Amino acid sequence: MAHHNEIVRESFTAQAKAFAANPWVTDKQRIRRLVAAARLTGNERVLDIATGPGYIAEAFARAARDVIGVDLTAAMLAIGEERTKKRGVPNVSFRIGDVQNLPFEKEEFDVVVTRLALHHMQNPAKVVREMARVCRLGGTVLVEDIYGSEHSERAAYQDRWEKLRDPSHVRTLPISELLHLFREAGLETDSLSTFEDLCPELERWLATTRVPPGDAAEVRRLLEEDRRHDLSGTRPFLDAAGQRHFHARTATLAGRRFRLLT
Repeated sequence: MAHHNEIVRESFTAQAKAFAANPWVTDKQRIRRLVAAARLTGNERVLDIATGPGYIAEAFARAARDVIGVDLTAAMLAIGEERTKKRGVPNVSFRIGDVQNLPFEKEEFDVVVTRLALHHMQNPAKVVREMARVCRLGGTVLVEDIYGSEHSERAAYQDRWEKLRDPSHVRTLPISELLHLFREAGLETDSLSTFEDLCPELERWLATTRVPPGDAAEVRRLLEEDRRHDLSGTRPFLDAAGQRHFHARTATLAGRRFRLLT
């Protein structure tokens, strides 16, 4: 786990500025959609794990009592801290921490959220259990992430090019497994929404993580095979200008904590 954490830090330190500028990450409509899923009253204490550049933490801070954002990568947190200070958001703070061993007591938060992060986790079940542990009984755990095919060989094909593009990628989970993780963590799934978005043009997507030329060439090859033979379910295609795209499938799960974990 320690080795993987270093891979995550290295990857997101290198791509911090590009990631923070990614339209898929900064999109206000997507962010508002996630905040709305929490059904806030304005008096909640919120924890945003794997907060990255802090867009989700900032959005929740504008609708809740106070928010803490936790991430492994200092470069990411620095971006969030600088932006929220400039924008005058006083009720959000950031700290370095391992989301698989959260530095908080049981039931400290009313809402615990993570976005576009679970596929980077070696032990996603432990992460969801940790989210449930620090959430109060009756509180809300929110997970939004890309999801993979229910057919393991198709999901594995997607993971092949995802890992080449970003070594910190571990695995895209199918929705059935996400639901299972919620059940095992003592969470009642109150809502499940799925969305399909067009990812940025492939070359821009590769540039975000500074993919080495050899690996980039292999990603292009794999996606071309995917386009021809429908191997992952992400439906790659060429636009009128000959640029490559694919579709990212995203799921948002809201779960209510209903029992103490043993």
